[in-house]
Amino acid sequence: MPLSGFLAGLGSHWSVFAVLAAVAAVIVAVAVARRGRTGPDDGVSVVTVIGWATVLVVPPLVYVLALASGLSVAAALFASFLAATVLFWVFGLVDEFVPALLAVVAALLVGLAPPEVALAGFSSPSLLLLLGVFALSAVISSSGLSYRVMMWLLVRLPDTPFWHQLILLLSGYALSPMVPSSNARQSLLTPVYVEMARGLRLRARGPGITALLAAMFGGSILFSPMMATSKSSNIAALGLLPAQVQAEFSGFFWLVAAAVAALGVTAIHLLLLPRLFPAGDRTPLPRDQIRRQLREQGPLRPAEWVAAGGFLFFLIGTATVSWHHVRPAYLAGCVLLALLLTGTLLRKDFQRQIDWPMIVFLLGVDSLMKIMTHLGLAEKLAGAVGRVFDFVGSSVGLFILAALITTMLVRLVLPVTAGMLTAAIILLPVAAAHGIHPWICVFCAAMFSDISVFRHQGTNGIIQMRSAGLFDDVDEAGFLRYNMWMNVARIAVVFASIPWWQWLGLL
Repeated sequence: MPLSGFLAGLGSHWSVFAVLAAVAAVIVAVAVARRGRTGPDDGVSVVTVIGWATVLVVPPLVYVLALASGLSVAAALFASFLAATVLFWVFGLVDEFVPALLAVVAALLVGLAPPEVALAGFSSPSLLLLLGVFALSAVISSSGLSYRVMMWLLVRLPDTPFWHQLILLLSGYALSPMVPSSNARQSLLTPVYVEMARGLRLRARGPGITALLAAMFGGSILFSPMMATSKSSNIAALGLLPAQVQAEFSGFFWLVAAAVAALGVTAIHLLLLPRLFPAGDRTPLPRDQIRRQLREQGPLRPAEWVAAGGFLFFLIGTATVSWHHVRPAYLAGCVLLALLLTGTLLRKDFQRQIDWPMIVFLLGVDSLMKIMTHLGLAEKLAGAVGRVFDFVGSSVGLFILAALITTMLVRLVLPVTAGMLTAAIILLPVAAAHGIHPWICVFCAAMFSDISVFRHQGTNGIIQMRSAGLFDDVDEAGFLRYNMWMNVARIAVVFASIPWWQWLGLL
């Protein structure tokens, strides 16, 4: 659109913006004056007031800018809803699950998408997957099975922090090919982590418990980009690739191509933990007391048998999907029914022990992605920025740099799953134009979408841990330093993979 048309679009709405800006300025001024009189700890913080004022002004501005850029009214409206959603997350004005739900309801109210699209996340099999896995995690903890397994491991493993942390890391890795959700993997590992921290008598906010949490987090998320089935967005992005590439990378070859990156992030993780969280003086593990507690536990109780059976059923079932072709979500639904029918999961447990806000958050984000696709926002964004990538040429190094910048910019606005898919949609035409293998494009988007710098960008796993209160007992600043180092590690291992991809013939 010519500059004159762009300015005309802005000019036609100047009065609305003048009023909104004036109201926002008054709100902020009153808040600052009130804070000066009452003290910094009284009433609503200035940051919160600025956040609400920004929510009042910025979304309408985004709407006008989107119209001036040639988007349809529906697409411009949804872009303004997304802007409001992001601002709610940035300023922490409400709980994390509320903005996504608000955007979905607003899209329904103004008719931006039909209900079958706007509510697609809540009607998808993902609901069964999340319900089943969260319920199984709750039963594993409440039945005492996680406590029994933890004590059994502590008695048989060497009494060193390295082995305590390694068991959580490798457990998450083992779950990754079969459970295509880092949130679901984290839910399964959380009871074991909690019982292990309690059994080891780790000091609150000390380096030991922080390193153990980092190990659990690493186990649930570091392997996410390394296989097609270890991340739901990987599965979705695989469908964007040409049919021949899909057939090649839908199985084990994805892991082969990602081998250098997988080994690299694992090695860096193992090197970082003892340096960021030195063990120092530790109390020896009371093995005799643990053995006595195990004997006192006696044989497995019925609830433990049901929990163990459900876990093995889900694990084996998801590992053999290529044989029986039953989706993991339906297997999780069967586990949920078994827990309810046997009375292992009671009504009060179903209400209290399942993380309903996290489920609404994840399904709401999925619905937002479906609405974006329905309105064609991602494709229009890809077309708008296509010429920006002319500098790439045929250099894979420059393409990786472009993928990093693109994914991080998209992630400023969108959560992990939606951010990865949007970045992949933008980058795939660029990869095709410059002779870059399309799988490299998808893999870069998968790796870089897990990078988080600001609080509102926190991966779903970090949001989940904060929601569960796991940060209350650890050194949160130390954990975030670990996460920043792993952000750098993700970038480094992608560049380190270039010779390996050349050897495999992908370049």
